[in-house]
Amino acid sequence: MSIETWEIILKEYTTKRPIKKIIGTHFHPDHVGLAGWLIERTDAEFWMSQIEWLSARQAYLDAEEISLVKMRKFYDLAGLGADEKNLYHEIGNDYRDMVSPVPSVYNRIDKETVFIVGGRTWRPIFGSGHSPDHVTLYNEKDQILLGGDMLLPRITPIIAVWWQEPDGNPLDGFLKFLHGLNIPSKETIILPAHDRPYKGLSTRITDLIQHHQNRLEITFNACNEPVTASSIMKKLFKRDLDAFQIRFAIGETIAHINYLLRKGEVTRDLSPDKQYLYQSTAPK
Repeated sequence: MSIETWEIILKEYTTKRPIKKIIGTHFHPDHVGLAGWLIERTDAEFWMSQIEWLSARQAYLDAEEISLVKMRKFYDLAGLGADEKNLYHEIGNDYRDMVSPVPSVYNRIDKETVFIVGGRTWRPIFGSGHSPDHVTLYNEKDQILLGGDMLLPRITPIIAVWWQEPDGNPLDGFLKFLHGLNIPSKETIILPAHDRPYKGLSTRITDLIQHHQNRLEITFNACNEPVTASSIMKKLFKRDLDAFQIRFAIGETIAHINYLLRKGEVTRDLSPDKQYLYQSTAPK
């Protein structure tokens, strides 16, 4: 939603009913990008989980000259080509380019937090994988779940490893979130952050889990002999990818690799040219 649209909303609809709270599900720019801008104009409270707020602040304030060195090392180890890595230097800290200043003061969403919005009571459900501590909100009485980016109806949320936490295991967190959702699924309506509302939560959860099981199998089979993450990525993503897409694709690839590493199903060694090589430990 553009600034021009929000200016119209603020002028025409909030004079008698001012915005009092702004709730951020997670730190990604398409979800909190205008939070600072809105707070400057409304004096509303800003609510996020602590980890998500800290992630937003870190991404916004990141010292670019240091982060680019660490970023290059991450992609070197993954086996990306020189042209692909150079594009990331051109992009730089694009998070700061996409958001207004991240609020320096916030209110923490924790397991005791309760929101009353629209006459309904909403309680947070926390989950990792897509982001460190994503917040979904559930209204038990009317069986409505604000799913954010965790429960999209048609595409799978990006589950990726980033340079800031190269040995992270976000896929494990996401699968635990899916397995742990204790919500009556038949009548619950899910309002996702992208795409249309839908029902059938249990079916969607099954589909998401199966998707990642399939990707794990492809990843494991790609490691019959020592290979780089870049080589595995080409097994998982067979179409041509631009620099922006490669950033997500290599992150998702490493997420599946790291999951198998933690399970002891693949090993990792450093090659003479300073690239990680992965190999399966035994045939499935």
